[in-house]
Amino acid sequence: MLRLLLALTLVSCTAPTSITATPSPASSPSRSAAPVTTSLTATARSSPSIDPANVPKCVASQLQAVAAGVQATDFFAGAVFIANRGTAACTLRGNPGVVLLTAGGSPLDVRSASVTAGSPKIVVVPITELRQDPAGIQGIGASAPLRWENYCEDVLPMSFRVTLPDAGGVIEGTFVDLTGKPVSTLGVARCDDASGPSTFTVYPFQEPVQ
Repeated sequence: MLRLLLALTLVSCTAPTSITATPSPASSPSRSAAPVTTSLTATARSSPSIDPANVPKCVASQLQAVAAGVQATDFFAGAVFIANRGTAACTLRGNPGVVLLTAGGSPLDVRSASVTAGSPKIVVVPITELRQDPAGIQGIGASAPLRWENYCEDVLPMSFRVTLPDAGGVIEGTFVDLTGKPVSTLGVARCDDASGPSTFTVYPFQEPVQ
């Protein structure tokens, strides 16, 4: 699963664009917050190949979003994983907006960036359900890689919000570990420069790495 996360994050090494800062709340849980041990019980379903031209765009009401990550050598590598809980396949294309939230629901104090180089691929998201697996979370329909660098605050991300491209709506997401087990927080990037900004980069949706 670590290899999957690194592959997701390193697949596009272009410079981020559209950098904007978001505020941080005055108080929230510290880095020592304990993980939640509740388990996922859903199962995965397969879907045949589908022509994207004949598939409608995804809307938030049919999707589930979870995120996982781990500290790599120079940055925190992660991804948002999408499952389609609807009744038919749908498509995603381009960059989601991903905002890390504190326990109180306020955005974390990071600079949000998105990688928008090239023409984004249309990703067909089949009907899927997430499930735990010791080898890595299963049932992923689409993913959006994340790269987080230089976070020096004590405030932890406790949830996140995904805004879909093309006015597809907003999903409230939760965190899981690399096996798919729910946890209370994503973890954070290493502090490399206390005087510098923390940058949270989101890549376009893509098909799951096999």
